[in-house]
Amino acid sequence: MSKYGKIISLGDGRVENKIFLYLYPIQDFNKVFIFTNEFYEEMQREKPFDVLNKCINERYRKQGYQIVYALYPDKEIFGINPMPNDKIIYTDITFKEASGYNDDGTEKEDKDIKYSNEQYLINQLGFVDKIVIGGFHFSDCVRRVAECCLENGIDTLVDLDLTDLFFSLYYQNKYFKIEEYSPLRFREYMINKMNMYGDEFAEMIFNRNYSSPVYGFSKEENKKMK
Repeated sequence: MSKYGKIISLGDGRVENKIFLYLYPIQDFNKVFIFTNEFYEEMQREKPFDVLNKCINERYRKQGYQIVYALYPDKEIFGINPMPNDKIIYTDITFKEASGYNDDGTEKEDKDIKYSNEQYLINQLGFVDKIVIGGFHFSDCVRRVAECCLENGIDTLVDLDLTDLFFSLYYQNKYFKIEEYSPLRFREYMINKMNMYGDEFAEMIFNRNYSSPVYGFSKEENKKMK
C-alpha cells in the first residue's frame, strides 16, 4: 500500500501506471473565476481552488495516480498546489502562440492560432496504462489530448468536473462530490439542467456536446444496461 492509496499489480508483476493530467493551470485561463473573500462568504461557498486541490488529492493522488500538470514554457502554474511527487510537462509552443488574441488585444484569425502537439505531450508521460484528464478547455485542448491518448491505446477518460466546467459545478452541493467523478451522474445533472427546453432537445444538445468517446458516456450507459 502506498501512502497515497492502493498500488495495483498487473498479472505480469508490473505495477499499473495511472496518471491524472491537468492541462494548463495558468492565470490567463482561470483568473476570471477569482473573486474576493467577501464574495465567497456572502455566497456561502468555499474558494474554488481550495476545492480543486482537494479533488485532485482525493480522487487521484490518494488513489495511486501520478499527478502531472501540462504548462506552456512561458507560463507558471497558478491556482494549483503541486506536491513534491507531482510532475510538470511542457508544450512545444508558447502561450503567446496558442492564444486567440494578439498583443494589442485583437482576436487572431483561426489560421494564426496554434495548438500544442498532443503526441509531444503524451510522449513525455512514458508508458501509461490509464489516464484521466482535466483542465482547460473540455471541448478543445482537453478533448484533443484525450483523443490522442485513446489513439495510443491508453484507457482514457476526461473528468469533466475538473475541467473549465468546474467553476460552475463545485458549489452544486446536490451534485458535486469531492471524492469521486461519475460520468453518468454528470450526464443526468446536465440533462436535468437543460430540461426547460424539453427532454428531447436536452438529450440532443448533450449528445452533440459530449459525443467523443473520451467523455465516457457510452461506457457508463453500457454498464447501466448490463
